[in-house]
Amino acid sequence: MKNFTNHELLLELQHRLSLNEKTISEQNDTLLQMKELNQKLEQSEAMKSHFISNIKNEINNPLASILALSQNILRKPQGLTAEVVKSLRLIYNEAHALDFQLDNIMTAAEIEAGQTMPQWVDVNVSQVVEHVVHSFSTAIDKKQIKIEIIGDEHVHFVTDRHYFKVIAANLISNAIKFSSDRSVVRITLEHAVDHLVFSVQDAGTGIRENDLSRIFDRFTQLDSGTVKKFLGHGLGLSVIKDLIATLEGTITVTSSETGSLFTITLPVKVSDDGISTAFENGTEVLFDQSF
Repeated sequence: MKNFTNHELLLELQHRLSLNEKTISEQNDTLLQMKELNQKLEQSEAMKSHFISNIKNEINNPLASILALSQNILRKPQGLTAEVVKSLRLIYNEAHALDFQLDNIMTAAEIEAGQTMPQWVDVNVSQVVEHVVHSFSTAIDKKQIKIEIIGDEHVHFVTDRHYFKVIAANLISNAIKFSSDRSVVRITLEHAVDHLVFSVQDAGTGIRENDLSRIFDRFTQLDSGTVKKFLGHGLGLSVIKDLIATLEGTITVTSSETGSLFTITLPVKVSDDGISTAFENGTEVLFDQSF
């Protein structure tokens, strides 16, 4: 073993200290770069959140005006020609369909951006379901479908009003879309002590068992190909799944050749103002589609 002189040992120590200082300097530079990158990511997320909020308002406000104005005119059609009334109905129905699709797209964007923050309030869920059903009355009448709502007339439950409306609208829309003409769609609301059960039974051809595991995948449509029988983007069920997870609930699907049953169970929550009991009255403002 070689014996080092004091001078050689000192030089070796200086060399190693120099290497350590270089390593520490490089680590500090890397840490600084990571901090800068993190700041840029935070700024990017903030800009994304701001953009989603702004674009949502920019679209929703004029769309709400189109829906409200056309609806008000159709309620008093005196003096209008049949052709004008027909055009107004078309404007309203197309605007309503656009509103429904944009609601899904914006909700999906909020989910992707991590902006889903439930507002726990007392909701008259029966009223929400009734309004949603009424909003699809044109499609219901066109297919001559009968809607049966089973359960109490005034079921109150603490949940997020908008998220529940989106869930109900997608399930009911799908049930109408996939049910056969002149069939029955059954909607059930059941309020137990510690949970709410909301289910929708359609009268379609059912879902194959090997497809059940992927119907909630985003942009997945079982009806695919160059010519599709059913319209849609494969977004609704994925949005439903994410919103139910946000509300800490569960969803199950059973299907046969005579139709599919979607069952949602939501746990009891305390509202943001500390209220967990139902109010005497609940209100929900939605546009209807009775024209």
